[in-house]
Amino acid sequence: MSEEEKIATLIESIGNTPEGTQFVRNGKAYGVAEATSHLNHKYSRVKSKVKTAEDFIKHVASGSSVSGEAYLIRYPDGTSVTAAVFFTEKLRGLKGERQRS
Repeated sequence: MSEEEKIATLIESIGNTPEGTQFVRNGKAYGVAEATSHLNHKYSRVKSKVKTAEDFIKHVASGSSVSGEAYLIRYPDGTSVTAAVFFTEKLRGLKGERQRS
């Protein structure tokens, strides 16, 4: 899987969360469709500088470049995890799948 494919899969992974999951950005909660759109747009602006999926997580998917606040993933049960942790775990899963193939 190329780095570009990994990044696309990471962005898509937020859509595979339980119904009602929210993406919290700058203190405001958004649905997963808006999260996907935001991350795609943000990535498209810095794509030439992002070489790896790890770069994507660090520079695009972890937090706001405007406020510096971390993005959160809030699940329907009220628990939250930082987007950095969410995407890092998803990336580990991708790497594990690749190694087993």
